[in-house]
Amino acid sequence: MVAMVWFGLSTDINIGRNPLPGSTFPRGRVIDVPDNQALENVFRSGQQVLLVEILTGEHRGKIAEVRNIVFIDATVNPRIGQTLIIHFDYHGNGNYSAHVHSYVRETAIYVIVALFLVLIALVGSKAGISSAFGLVFTFVTLLFLLIPAIMRGGPPALLTIAVSVLITAVSLTAIMGFEKKTWVGIAGTSVGIAFYCLFYVIISAALNVSGANIPEMNQLAGLGFTDPLHLTELLFCGILIASLGAVTDTTVSVASATAELGATGANLGFRDLFRSSMRMARDCIGSSANTLILAFTGTFFVTLIMFRLHELNYTMLINRIDIAIEVLRAISASAGMILCAPATALLGSYAYRAKAKKQA
Repeated sequence: MVAMVWFGLSTDINIGRNPLPGSTFPRGRVIDVPDNQALENVFRSGQQVLLVEILTGEHRGKIAEVRNIVFIDATVNPRIGQTLIIHFDYHGNGNYSAHVHSYVRETAIYVIVALFLVLIALVGSKAGISSAFGLVFTFVTLLFLLIPAIMRGGPPALLTIAVSVLITAVSLTAIMGFEKKTWVGIAGTSVGIAFYCLFYVIISAALNVSGANIPEMNQLAGLGFTDPLHLTELLFCGILIASLGAVTDTTVSVASATAELGATGANLGFRDLFRSSMRMARDCIGSSANTLILAFTGTFFVTLIMFRLHELNYTMLINRIDIAIEVLRAISASAGMILCAPATALLGSYAYRAKAKKQA
């Protein structure tokens, strides 16, 4: 992880542009609200003028007049004495422009994440500590290895597949140790990733959907992300990363159950072991598929409400590109997750067949 952090921090982003050149974001304490034109309704709208004492940065100690533009998706309701993040632009000769950027959330984020990791460790004991390590490793790998590697011009799809296998291998080894069921879980997850790739290609072609259809693509292109990035592969990468946890959960459940059967059922041969493993795999498939589809649908929930309020024509609605993208996400990921279960049961039954015969 140290090597990955070094790699990520040493990556020079030679594409794109800074959308806010010369801007600083110091902390500031609200001293007074001399002008308040924000309308107090459900969504609050309008603007305010605040007197703010700058607490950090080169303008520390300065009393600045700060505008607070209030609208639906960026509402900050400041109180006197509260500390905020200020977007500060200094133009020289004492001239500046400043407005409220956001609440100060970083400390709360650090505390919440730390408490979550502690919760995992306390409830899960040794396995919980290993799980917490796996979460940290996943975060570091994505942020400091995968994204910088893509920024350096690497192929996003191949890199994401390789990183997904790496995350799976390290996380499962940390949780279950160097055991046979660990390798079965890693192999089963790899098979699930392969099936996801296959279904992604088939479904995206059938729906005429590519990575160029995602809303963020225009923003990336506007920042100069056209070459060497393979932009159309980013949708593939995002779905794979989002579904990796569900795929891993399924393979671990099936691999662990097969290992227990192989250890206790001394008279079970390959066929009987596979049949018993599949009965448990079917239960995992039902619950995991439902979880995965609901997770993807949940991200689209507000948009579905908006469509319903507008009473859009069904033909118009079902043929929209955003509906097609959600179908691609849910079905390709779920199909890979479903097929990794029998693959893991097959691999686990073969791996523990010899052990069962030896005990007999």
